[in-house]
This record gives sequence, structure tokens and C-alpha cells, in this order.
Amino acid sequence: MPRFPRPLAGVFRRSGSASQPRAQAAASARSYTATVLLNVTSGPRGQYLNFFGYQHGQPLARAEILGDGPLVLTVEASTVEAAADHVYLIGNSAGADSFNRSWPSGVRALSVGDVLHITGSDGREVHLAVASDGYERVDAPTNIVPLAGSTAITHV
Repeated sequence: MPRFPRPLAGVFRRSGSASQPRAQAAASARSYTATVLLNVTSGPRGQYLNFFGYQHGQPLARAEILGDGPLVLTVEASTVEAAADHVYLIGNSAGADSFNRSWPSGVRALSVGDVLHITGSDGREVHLAVASDGYERVDAPTNIVPLAGSTAITHV
């Protein structure tokens, strides 16, 4: 499956080159919505196993604002990979989306093994698993579990 490199946390990619006018770069941006699915796979002693990467069928919990429903992020980007980069940074408390929504407190940071469900303004959907060196396209996850009571909650 194709892999896409991910920038280091806190480092934003520039849209366009230095010679490209800013207005032209902004015109090429599209709106994307994203839902983050946190890998809550754990071992027999409760240890996190998501750091080994996502495997189809592992349990995933939708990131949400606790007590207020699923967190749906909206970002402007030129490509789905750039949208994933923006969501990755938000998921590591390094920014906010187009509506100033940031990562919810009490939910662990986005990391390797988690899955991004991204929908473009054209309606096309893609699922990208966060890998140690970028993203990997994966099939739509099938094992969605509640966030409450999962290993993705850091405190209540």
C-alpha cells in the first residue's frame, strides 16, 4: 500500500514553492473533514500495542470531546496527505482546525497505529494509518469501539 512521509511534529509543510504567489497557493486548497480513530489494542497486561502499527480488525475508538460527541476536524489543504499532516499536528496539540477546534483534553495524542478517516470536499474518502515514517492507505476499519473506558482516555 502507498506510504506518505509525515513531517516531524511541530513542523508545517509549506503550500507551494517560494516562487508561487500566495493567492495561487490558497486557491489550490480544498476543504477536508477528518475523524481520528484511536487504536486501543492492548496486550494481556494492559500495555499499548498500537505502536507496532495498525492491523485491520484491531479495535479503534473515535476521538471525541468527552461528553459532547465525536470530534470532526475541518482543514484546508492542497492534498489529502497535506490534510493528514494538519490533522496529525492537531492530534498532537500543535494547532487547531478551520473552526478553531483543537485536540480534546483527556484523550491521548494521535500516534502510530491510529487511523485517519479523511473525506474531501468532492466526497471521496480515504483511511490512512499513521506509520512511524508517514501514512499507509488502509481499508475502512470494521472494529469501532466506544472511547469511554478505553486505553485512549488519559483522565476523566
